[in-house]
Amino acid sequence: MSAGDKTGQAGPGQAGPGQAGPGQAGPGQAGPGPAVIVMARAPRPGQVRRALEPLLGPDGCAALQSELITVAVKWAHAIAPHAVYVAYDPPDAAPEIRALAPGAAALFPQNGDGIGRRLADATARVFAHHTGPLIVVWPDLPRLRPAHAAAALGDLRAGCQVSLGPVIDGGYYMIAVDRPRPALFTLPEQTWRAPDVMTMALPAACEAGLEVGVLRTERGLHRPTDLRAARADPTLSPELARILGARAG
Repeated sequence: MSAGDKTGQAGPGQAGPGQAGPGQAGPGQAGPGPAVIVMARAPRPGQVRRALEPLLGPDGCAALQSELITVAVKWAHAIAPHAVYVAYDPPDAAPEIRALAPGAAALFPQNGDGIGRRLADATARVFAHHTGPLIVVWPDLPRLRPAHAAAALGDLRAGCQVSLGPVIDGGYYMIAVDRPRPALFTLPEQTWRAPDVMTMALPAACEAGLEVGVLRTERGLHRPTDLRAARADPTLSPELARILGARAG
């Protein structure tokens, strides 16, 4: 399904240093611009990207996680210069994440059991300061492009309440909401983790009365096959190519 396809009726705590203020409208936009939350797990060897350890080793997986967070935060600053937030895990990871998210990004820990509750807490924190649309992104893709944000925000402008960006092997790389949508985050935990998340998410969102847009499915960096595909991508950044051991040229 192409980016931004619309499915129809498919349907607090305190932020840390660098608290961003309300988003501001960009050129050609009416009202507040978007905010972005990056959901970041600390890049600790042996605790991230473990399925890739046979190819990269624990230190290589940690280096990959660091670079993906850095890329996601830079992307977020380009999309929402005045409203970038990073929700980190585990709770003691603030110094590690701050090193990867310098500047005005606001940091706070992820709170709650399960993906839905963590998303509910993170989005509530941001909507306490921000009145525009909100994009949640996981640092999983080898490349995040402006088109990803444009498609998600286009869905919201077209009347969707939610826009979902699925990953090939399950889960999401991006979720966008137009305003607080508590019903979305009360969906069953398996809705967020199932291999075929869209099969479960769309009927559940429909039951919650949400109109959903679906972004293009992307390949995250979760499994050895994902890593091999990324190595073959000629547009891979030099730093990611180095970490993944891709051949130059």
